[in-house]
Amino acid sequence: MRTKISFVAALLVLSVNVALAQFEIPKDFTPLFNGKDFTGWNIEPDLGAWHVEDGRIICKGEPKEPYLILTNKEYENFELYADFKMSENCNSGILLSQLDRGWARESYVGFEIQVSDDAGKATRLNSSCGAVYNALIPIANPVKPNGHWNRYYIIMDWPVLKVWLNGTVVQDVNLEEHDETRFKLRKGYIGLQNHGKYVEYKNVCIKELPSKEKVTDLFNGKDLMGWVKLGDANWSVSNGEIVATGGDGWLVSEKELENYELRVFAGKYENGGTSGIYYNWNGEKDPGFKTEFLDWGLNNKMDKKYLLTQIINSRKESSVRNNGVLIQSNKFHNKLKKGKVAIFHSGNDGLVKIPKISMKDLSLSETAK
Repeated sequence: MRTKISFVAALLVLSVNVALAQFEIPKDFTPLFNGKDFTGWNIEPDLGAWHVEDGRIICKGEPKEPYLILTNKEYENFELYADFKMSENCNSGILLSQLDRGWARESYVGFEIQVSDDAGKATRLNSSCGAVYNALIPIANPVKPNGHWNRYYIIMDWPVLKVWLNGTVVQDVNLEEHDETRFKLRKGYIGLQNHGKYVEYKNVCIKELPSKEKVTDLFNGKDLMGWVKLGDANWSVSNGEIVATGGDGWLVSEKELENYELRVFAGKYENGGTSGIYYNWNGEKDPGFKTEFLDWGLNNKMDKKYLLTQIINSRKESSVRNNGVLIQSNKFHNKLKKGKVAIFHSGNDGLVKIPKISMKDLSLSETAK
């Protein structure tokens, strides 16, 4: 599948030999960085890891917060320019489709276009410059040596991702065709990474493209409308989050669901029990499948504020991803499985918080066939 390449993109490919310093914001693009300060960016908690100097965003490479600075605005589909200059052995990245800091593992649930000091290396990895980190190896290595400016031009127009590095294509993929990318989040903040190495960015600008994804919120942030309490757990809403304490109990959706991708953000703060989610739930005697609130992607240790659990329930199978990592798969032998969703609180756990529950209908998607 191919996306329509703008005239700006064609000019970029034809202008490889034009000095990177001769950059003008293209027509219809909006600067994400004003060259003077961090207006439009969230850099809290600002402990001195980043500063602005002479039209450049500079990461000092110190192990201080924030490890990721984020745009204040969320984006889904877009064209993006960003110039970067690395230090020796630099490891950084431009992150796409990001959540608030502390919500799941950033490079696993969203995208990280890798920035790495790889000039001249023959072997290309999924951690090389131009890679989609931990997912897709770049198809070329045109990065310049550290100390020189490089330019990324990125088109994200789901399911198409195209990336040019210094005028050379390094990614040209249909994201739906790769298990490592097809269930990554499609909308979120854009971020620049502090990975403990000095790096500079400039000329960061964006052109938004039409949105495509339709996601329905199953929790309104105010009350438990659409949900039914069962058992002894205490369920309430506080500060826009579902809060569970007490004994064993379920919070069950009023509606049956089928052919969906369910996204649940949850935090468990006093471990010891088996709190989690039942799906294809048809009562306590037929509870369906279960996945627990554990961070399987990070050695089962909950070191994030919230984890992302994605449940993909299609006509032939279901699967569960925790922080972007596949942890469960079930075959249905061509029998349609459906049921309610039941969030379970174990009496052996303490506080559980759930700020967001949403669902994407897969009835018309390739996943549901």
